[in-house]
Amino acid sequence: MDILLGALLIFALRVVGISVSTLATILMVQGRKFPAIASGSLSAFVYVIAIGRVVTNLDNVWNLAAYVLGFAVGTWVGMVLEQRMALGYADVRIISTQQGESVAAALRGAGFGVTQLHGYGLHSPVAILEALVPRKRVSQVLQITESVDDKATVAVYEARSVQRGYWRPPDRRR
Repeated sequence: MDILLGALLIFALRVVGISVSTLATILMVQGRKFPAIASGSLSAFVYVIAIGRVVTNLDNVWNLAAYVLGFAVGTWVGMVLEQRMALGYADVRIISTQQGESVAAALRGAGFGVTQLHGYGLHSPVAILEALVPRKRVSQVLQITESVDDKATVAVYEARSVQRGYWRPPDRRR
């Protein structure tokens, strides 16, 4: 029984450690220094405890399996957490051949700042719309765009940093 409890502890430590490590990496890429340092340090601490329990008894297959499985599950949990937290901003670029004005008006009506450019596509003029939005609101931009122009080309990019711009005050009723 002690062998299985030890393996379960290693598994739990790896899940926590890798989940936190995944978030630390994302925070680091986004330039959030102190949260990245804090979460990275926690991840390293948990790692040392977990690996210490594994290397003290390398003949224990349960510990090795728990370590590997904990890594896999921790990676998945970290990715799910990051998607739910949706930290940072995204640059949403919309290219519309016929409904550019309508898409821009709908997005502005929903409180998004939209920059509209004019371009020329393969066969005709196009409207190029750009909106910098919190990542938590990307799905709302995509839904509005789809409802107005279901043929629009949409690309979403990670915005590493954003300075200034139009930001609607947060709606506290959500």
